[in-house]
Amino acid sequence: RGKENFEFFELAKMLPLPGAITSQLDKASVIRLTISYLHMRTFASQGDPPWQPLIVICSIHANCSNLSVWLCVCVCVCVCVCVCVLLPQSLDGFVFVVSSEGRFLYISETVSIYLGLSQVELTGSSVFDYIHPADHVEMAERLGIRPHLRAEAGCHVAPESASSSASTSSLAGTPEPAPSSPLSPGNEPPDRGFFIRMKSTLTKRGLHVKSSGYKVIHVTGRIRCRPAMVPGSARSVRRPMGLVALAHTLPPSTLNEVRMESQMFVFRVNMDLQVTYCENRISEYMDLSPAEVVGHTCYHFIHVEDLDNIRQSHEDLLRKGQVVTGYYRWLQRRGGYLWVQSCATVSINHKAPHERNVIWVNYVIRSAPSPVSPVASQPRRHGSLRSTAADNVSSIMLLDKESDSFSPPSF
Repeated sequence: RGKENFEFFELAKMLPLPGAITSQLDKASVIRLTISYLHMRTFASQGDPPWQPLIVICSIHANCSNLSVWLCVCVCVCVCVCVCVLLPQSLDGFVFVVSSEGRFLYISETVSIYLGLSQVELTGSSVFDYIHPADHVEMAERLGIRPHLRAEAGCHVAPESASSSASTSSLAGTPEPAPSSPLSPGNEPPDRGFFIRMKSTLTKRGLHVKSSGYKVIHVTGRIRCRPAMVPGSARSVRRPMGLVALAHTLPPSTLNEVRMESQMFVFRVNMDLQVTYCENRISEYMDLSPAEVVGHTCYHFIHVEDLDNIRQSHEDLLRKGQVVTGYYRWLQRRGGYLWVQSCATVSINHKAPHERNVIWVNYVIRSAPSPVSPVASQPRRHGSLRSTAADNVSSIMLLDKESDSFSPPSF
């Protein structure tokens, strides 16, 4: 037993973790983290493009005495530190890597800031142990896990309890998306962008929110693949290895006050996205008045090519309680359109929990309507709900603190 403990102690010291952490690990955690580390090395070296060359170059140059080479190595190390440590902090989120089997190969320490979970606890664990049961199937689809392998990966089908029927009825009057031909895994675009609910120790239980104990996470990333040869053929295919992603937590749904930046205005809509209240500020950015908007659904003003994306955001909103839309076009009365991005949160009346509406915060990407070509009116990347512009900032109270709650648009 003494030899066994010594071997585990030596193995723990080889893990890329601080000694203060490795000295407190039990044997099961040491094995789990070691296996995850080995899988991560394979993920880095065999993926396309490989992440290995920088490590190899540094190890080769370490044996040289040339000062310029050592300076190059120092620069590489500084870049690695900035990317691995400083970048996740500056991005206001956390980075993670999930294998094609659904296990965390890596997750940044900043996950503790946004979810209250430990990096050591999550690494090597199944992602399905930490996301809402109703989101298991969606996560498996995003990872490309085949249906007959999902149960083995820990994915369980758990339909939304009461909200599924409500979602169906709320979407009954919305435009149906055009049917699309299914893509094979090899031809499917690698980029991913979706919303899931993850466990959080920072979320108070008992609140009138969609899923108590969970936070809505906006995941954006890319599937990492490796080239593989087809047996009996000279043709090569790309096999998915896992997902590399950046996660942002959406604002808490219990705030009652929001800071309104320039180019922003607010709707209150019902669960069918029919506008029940419109702020007067809309006339500053569009050729529409509040009276012309109230009573109509948002779908009435959205460009036909963006309807499918808004419908998908509507579904996410009904199932998960919060969503941030992509860029879409809002039609103007005199012709033309504006590029808009919106942040929506389901608001629940604390006195009557069955009464629900949606706070729909809009950020206008362009400042004036113009019937120009779509190419000339593409949205600017720096103008979005994440913009930090502080000009013309005002703080307003939108809802009664005793009755409603909503979240601010920036995240």
